[in-house]
Amino acid sequence: MTKLIFLVVICCLTSSCNQTSRSTDDNNLTTSGDATDIDPVNVSPDKYRIILENEYVRIVEYSLKPGEKDNTHTHPPKTSYVISGGMLRVYPEGGKAFDFEEIKGASEWADKVGRHYVENIGETTVTILLTEIKSAR
Repeated sequence: MTKLIFLVVICCLTSSCNQTSRSTDDNNLTTSGDATDIDPVNVSPDKYRIILENEYVRIVEYSLKPGEKDNTHTHPPKTSYVISGGMLRVYPEGGKAFDFEEIKGASEWADKVGRHYVENIGETTVTILLTEIKSAR
């Protein structure tokens, strides 16, 4: 199992290096100025599950069923890999909500993301693997 997780992490990191990063600013999410980090695993433990954590990375599986919302949270810089896609509505704190389609197999790098919560407005469960980089050494 550890080898499989390691392989997934390497694939995500490699893919994210080859993808055009999506700027969170383009979607009205703040990337700085939010002094309080809110760990999504702590505030929505039924939606976020830690797969692996060590001094280098934290790998988290995020799953949101149709009609579900998670709680307000932030994200550190991370890669993501969409296991199963669908339509999400993102509600940034102090900004206008926007819809975003998560496409199966897509991967990307995102900088720190400020306070927001997400609602699944589609008809499919969205599952995303997040890899938060803690240290390169």
